[in-house]
Amino acid sequence: MTITLNASQPDPRLRYTFGGDSGYETELHLTEALSALVPDSDLAHRDHRLFQLAHVMTEYAWVGIHDALCLLDAALAKDDLVDAGRTLARATSLAELPVSCLRLLTDALPQAVFLQMRGRFAQGATGLDSPGARSLRKAGAAVWERFEQTLTAHGVTLDDLVNATEPGYTGQTSRALLADVMLHLQRLDTRILAWKQGHLTLVWQLLGGHPHATTEPDAASADQPTSMRGRPITDLRRLAARPLFPLLWQRSSTVYHAAETGYS
Repeated sequence: MTITLNASQPDPRLRYTFGGDSGYETELHLTEALSALVPDSDLAHRDHRLFQLAHVMTEYAWVGIHDALCLLDAALAKDDLVDAGRTLARATSLAELPVSCLRLLTDALPQAVFLQMRGRFAQGATGLDSPGARSLRKAGAAVWERFEQTLTAHGVTLDDLVNATEPGYTGQTSRALLADVMLHLQRLDTRILAWKQGHLTLVWQLLGGHPHATTEPDAASADQPTSMRGRPITDLRRLAARPLFPLLWQRSSTVYHAAETGYS
């Protein structure tokens, strides 16, 4: 059955239709995927679809990253360190998509437009309920546990891998591969933290509440905007700094302080 996304468009050449019986649409389940988009007749604003597309593409990216973390867990269980590194590289590339979606909204969605749309959204429709972000936190904990098991099986610690990250390392190949997995894990976490912090910046842009945007000592805490669920955005500030793999960031601090001690 053919479906028209913008049936009210008077020029038929500008109508977007889908729902054909081609092998392409069938293989990708494209009809089901596109049917989730808000039709013209239900748009809260002309930019509503842009807002939805950015969020849906982000959720699809979380699915792809989650799938990669499942593959990573399987690769580490088999001690296939080459596949583990390649899978993490894929996950890191996928994590660029949510960051790009944020840039799209930052550059193309005026505050006045967002606030107009927000007034028509369903009560409680908060991004804190994202199934992708929630699943990513749980998957991150699982793969970190698997990575620690792999380190134990190889008889090494995170500190042991530091030298193996340097160019020209000529030690054990397995240690170099484990070091690559460690680096890839932190690069993935860096990309996801970039999304979290960019999301917080977007919220400040659209809702206000930047903690350093006022000289009044009590204004920052008194005038905090809230989510659609009524929660203050201080929750978002807390989550924006929370990494998937905190021990990697602890290791960064340890290595830095050790280097500073060596230089002094």
